[in-house]
Amino acid sequence: MKTLTYLMLGASALALAGCSNLPGASLGATFTAEPYLKAEHGDSSTFNGALAKEYTGVARRAAFDDTLWLNSTAYIAKAKQAEAGVTPAPWSPAELGVTGEAETMYDDVVAKINANKDARPAACARAQAMWDQFLEASRAAKYTSKYCISVEDAKALLEEALAACAPPGPANFVVYFGFDKTNLTDAAIATIDEVVGAVNQMGTTALSVVGHTDTVGSLEYNQGLSEARARRVADALSERGVPAGAMTLAGRSWTELAVPTGPNVREPLNRRVEITLSN
Repeated sequence: MKTLTYLMLGASALALAGCSNLPGASLGATFTAEPYLKAEHGDSSTFNGALAKEYTGVARRAAFDDTLWLNSTAYIAKAKQAEAGVTPAPWSPAELGVTGEAETMYDDVVAKINANKDARPAACARAQAMWDQFLEASRAAKYTSKYCISVEDAKALLEEALAACAPPGPANFVVYFGFDKTNLTDAAIATIDEVVGAVNQMGTTALSVVGHTDTVGSLEYNQGLSEARARRVADALSERGVPAGAMTLAGRSWTELAVPTGPNVREPLNRRVEITLSN
């Protein structure tokens, strides 16, 4: 790109205050931005390597799609830092002067990235880059600039990346029973209805249904009782539309007590079925 063109683009970027002056942006760095962006950077095997790759991708969007070369240098600076082995921190709303929704999201987003980046480095690196892009878009929205990615699109990309970085863990529910009983109480039915709602919301494809008893009676008798309780809960779930094939049933008698007791103790919290949802 010719020097005059760089200067013109740099001046235009400075004029668009809503989309410019990102932390680390440098007008001088625009002169070396194009060759950097045309090369490949980073990899997905480590968090820093994936950050370099993702920040380079966002920088390409800023430069080639939005022709905001000044903005691109802020992302390039982060990519280069990651390539050097120093993890760049995600921008905070305060750094960009962004208020509102982003402020309430910030701590949760950072916590999810930090908690999962070792297990899922590529996904969490993308989440961090998408967060910074979301802040850029949120700042730009105050100026209604047509050049930056929209807040809606940026947030959708962020949410998709966060779901991959920190997928929801299994959901757990407990249904309780009376002494030596397998019938469902009103409270038990209410819990089962909650399970059905969670299945539909999470798109659950697997449920573990495990029955338990207290310590009154023999191991053998309570094994049958725990299995009967699990079947009763599974039947109730099937009646409410949960596929029977998605459920795995088991009984544990009194071998896995919720409340440790001695033998022949009636403990209500041990008379239960534990339901675990996962994808």
